[in-house]
Amino acid sequence: MRLRRRRRVVVNLSMTSQVEYLDRIETVSADKLAQLQWRKLRRVIAYAYHNLPFYRRRFSDAGITPASIKSIADLARIPMVTKADIINETIACEEYRIGIEALEGRQPDNVVMTSGTHGFHTFAAIGDYELSRGAIRAVQREFWMQKMRPGMRVVALCPGWHFLSLLDCKAMGRLRVNCILPWGTHIPRFAKSFLDAVQTLRPDYLLTMPPMLYAMLRECERVQVDPRRVFASVRYVSTVGEPVTAGLRSRLREELALEDFFERGGSSDGLWGGGECSFHRGHHVFADYFYIEIVDPDTGRSLPAGERGAVVVTNLTLGKSLYVRFNCEDLGMILPGECPCGRTHPRVELFDRLSNVLILDGRSITTYDIRCCLDEIPQTCGVPFFVVKQSDGGARIELYHPSPEAPKDFDRVGRVLSERLGVQLPVQVIRTMPARWKGRIIDERAQTAAERYPRA
Repeated sequence: MRLRRRRRVVVNLSMTSQVEYLDRIETVSADKLAQLQWRKLRRVIAYAYHNLPFYRRRFSDAGITPASIKSIADLARIPMVTKADIINETIACEEYRIGIEALEGRQPDNVVMTSGTHGFHTFAAIGDYELSRGAIRAVQREFWMQKMRPGMRVVALCPGWHFLSLLDCKAMGRLRVNCILPWGTHIPRFAKSFLDAVQTLRPDYLLTMPPMLYAMLRECERVQVDPRRVFASVRYVSTVGEPVTAGLRSRLREELALEDFFERGGSSDGLWGGGECSFHRGHHVFADYFYIEIVDPDTGRSLPAGERGAVVVTNLTLGKSLYVRFNCEDLGMILPGECPCGRTHPRVELFDRLSNVLILDGRSITTYDIRCCLDEIPQTCGVPFFVVKQSDGGARIELYHPSPEAPKDFDRVGRVLSERLGVQLPVQVIRTMPARWKGRIIDERAQTAAERYPRA
């Protein structure tokens, strides 16, 4: 099966700078969107079966052919792929090419890798199609939705090995913004350098990750500089990597005097993503590029909108490593109802990695739930925190505060957690931030103090 060549459409962005939508398909009717998804699903399923050994084996083992999938509901008959499946195949093949590369025999333009959440980096091949007519367009829509416009100066703190960073840079070039990538690493202990870059370069827009942004704010606090002065030129901030609650967004907008603060999300495992619009009602996932399911983590049963479960993605474009019913192992939910912005594509809320869900007193608790509780207390709203899995099997909350005496409101945290979540968690104040760029869960059994606090 050959990739269809489409006529390239050149958009005059200067003529559309005040338009809310970049593409008409963003507001297409639900029926037409479903029809489009079904056509694309049939295409990728047929391609996977006939051309990709990894999927051909799995389909055959399950007794399935493309003819078996007669509707979107039948998609659930296809076995899900897990991160462990990808890792095991990578180890067996001893290279990144494992039989999921939908490149039609061409060489990839790029090979990207994951952050290695499970202790093993996996890789994906990216071809020209993906970077010219594939999911790059979804990222362009996302940036447009989040008020990025031609001529803006954008400082982007991007890990260069990540798929999203590659798409971001390509998309910003197409939107004709002035993209600035400071040299260096993105982990929080280098926050001072990035803070200096913001002060010197005076961007309109900042793309970053929450831990780095929090570390930059703590650096302002350490040197006793008003963040509003440092971020005076910045109109918008968009972060990716962990969820941001409504209370925290409100505080950050006020603390930095922003016009708006946006959240993005997705997974390099599965090559998908989406972002908030200005109404902040979940991540718009563009359904002409990704098909998203939410399933019960234990049974695999499909869950309706409004219920939390595992996020499962199927890519709807070729020209890259293809993921068909890939279980991202993230906890998410498809939001019911329509968004006031008028976009008709599904909206997904992301909470955390499934492996980070805490089972306490028989209840499932995420760091997002804890963050919501902290944001109810004025003096802990936006305060960095970590959940430590203790060696005795319990857990505690660590709240960061640099001075010897923590505010009195910190004493309320345990009570609010108990009232809202129904669990008892001890709260401890720490004066040194763990040097982490991702995640709020620390396993005390797996790390020494020196590994957790290398700057201490």
